[in-house]
Amino acid sequence: MAWEFWVLLGALAVILYLTVSYFIYRKAFRSDKLRGDGLVDQTSAFFAPSWTWFLNSPKETVSIRAYDNVQLHAVYIASIDQKSTQTAILCHGYGSVNTDMAVIAKMYSDLGFRILMPDARGHGLSKGAFTSFGHYERYDLKRWIQYLLRTYGSTDSFLLHGVSMGAATVILASAMDLPANVKMVVADSPFIHALSVLSRSLRPKLLLLFLPGVSLITLYLHRFALGQINVLKAAKSSHLPLFVFHGDKDEICPLREAKRLVDASKADVKELYPVPGAKHAEGYILDKPGVESHLLDHLKNYFQLPKNAIPKKDTKPEKSKGTNPS
Repeated sequence: MAWEFWVLLGALAVILYLTVSYFIYRKAFRSDKLRGDGLVDQTSAFFAPSWTWFLNSPKETVSIRAYDNVQLHAVYIASIDQKSTQTAILCHGYGSVNTDMAVIAKMYSDLGFRILMPDARGHGLSKGAFTSFGHYERYDLKRWIQYLLRTYGSTDSFLLHGVSMGAATVILASAMDLPANVKMVVADSPFIHALSVLSRSLRPKLLLLFLPGVSLITLYLHRFALGQINVLKAAKSSHLPLFVFHGDKDEICPLREAKRLVDASKADVKELYPVPGAKHAEGYILDKPGVESHLLDHLKNYFQLPKNAIPKKDTKPEKSKGTNPS
């Protein structure tokens, strides 16, 4: 009977392990736990002007079907320059919605860009039962690029801008076979690996023991393991110009991870701009002038910008191959 007892005990332990793993999976990946009205307080002093601009801007909701037939939605805002042939695609973060990107949308709109603000699968108005921390979202992003090319012309130029999970998504996508129309990637507070960001987010730390179980569940239900969501590996394969800005007080996605991404990138032109005192995804809020100044130094090399948008400098800025944060 001794062996039967141990078999029963082992079976109960496995059931308990997978049950806890499933609850973690549901909380972290299922869309019913993610849908909401957004993370940004649009009435705050920093965001209110851009929110007013967004509400008053002519716009439309557009939709496409993803590779797995999930219906995806986005907000499209035409350019103030009717002759514009350049579009900024803005990817929001985990648990966020596309309207949280309104402040970034206004910045690019003022520079003459068309704007596409997708809701990631499982977020906002987009359908889908789960998120994948950028793994499938990169294919969704490629679909959006194809949609824009079909709708507005095959010669248009694109910029990909993402925050947090959206930043991971645009870097993951940059390693894919994207059209040459994609000229640049901008990443705000990216992580290097889904496992790393989940490991820092789980409380208590004892729950880290269940991440292999969570990975088994995502593999069984959605055909991806957590180990496949490797942003650092994608950066090593990407040659697209890359600008990363990141708070040096970010505890969710530490600055050292952003430095590894920039160092790993194969791009000839790349830069990491660390923002002192900024926590996760707060860099633009705390240092809007600095972020915009460094960003413009790159944008002007790939896009047509209004003459008054480019600051005059005595010397031409050197193309950085990565800033070493201190």
